[in-house]
Amino acid sequence: MADTSESSEIHKSYIEANSKLDHVVLGALVALSAYLAHTNPYSKLGLNPSTLMLISLLLISLSAYFCLRRLHGGVLLLKHNASLFSAFENSDIVGVKAYREQCDKYVLSTYRCYWLRQWTMFLGFAFYVGAKVWIPYVT
Repeated sequence: MADTSESSEIHKSYIEANSKLDHVVLGALVALSAYLAHTNPYSKLGLNPSTLMLISLLLISLSAYFCLRRLHGGVLLLKHNASLFSAFENSDIVGVKAYREQCDKYVLSTYRCYWLRQWTMFLGFAFYVGAKVWIPYVT
């Protein structure tokens, strides 16, 4: 059986790596949103490549928003988790139950934001590639 301090250190390393990855993904999504906003050709909305590129920009920007929400939810989860352990150490049963419910809420929230980030990012890239492939056939 692993030592408690070793498993805590491994878990701490996991949390830090996960947070760094989310920060890198957020930075890349924001940079991509800025790039698309600057380089996309804009015209009237309709069934045309410009509209697909606008949709891809909106989806990538929405993905960045979900990434930011995931990071914020992770910080709040850590805060409530620390409060949960404090209440547990003080034998505060009511506090343990309340903080446990808050932790469960933020775990679900961060998972939803992860799932939404991944799908909006995928759809944004798919719309962008679709628009780039469609442009030679239209012009």
